[in-house]
Amino acid sequence: LEGGQPRLGEAWWRGPVILSWADARAGGRKESPGHNLVLHEFAHQLDMMNGRTTDGTPPLQTKAQHHRWVSVLGPEFECLVENCRRGQHGFIDCYGATNPTEFFAVITESFFERSSALRLHHAEAYHVLRDFYGLDPAEWPGSLVVD
Repeated sequence: LEGGQPRLGEAWWRGPVILSWADARAGGRKESPGHNLVLHEFAHQLDMMNGRTTDGTPPLQTKAQHHRWVSVLGPEFECLVENCRRGQHGFIDCYGATNPTEFFAVITESFFERSSALRLHHAEAYHVLRDFYGLDPAEWPGSLVVD
């Protein structure tokens, strides 16, 4: 694997997505709520669609969408970084505090895997992702309702 360190998965620019089969299956079975290797690595692929450099911002159709993305998800990332630094772990995995690229991948996992909780606790971020993906998973039958 690239870099010589073992990884669960990799997404290569203009190349394959490499996944640990055991971890891909675990995500499909929802063995670790909020974690899904397949969603995570394909979020990286989306991030790379606007060039080789990943920055946590996939291609967006308009300047207004880009402005909304940055103005909502930028502060969400900074808040996650600060909370994780303080040891205050919420349901968005602290791996997302690594950098904006990982934040996009991790919040994508939360969007699909813990959609009701994300919508409840991070409504603006949920709506930005809903508009980007064109999907509303919190409304899907069988979605968990979170108080």
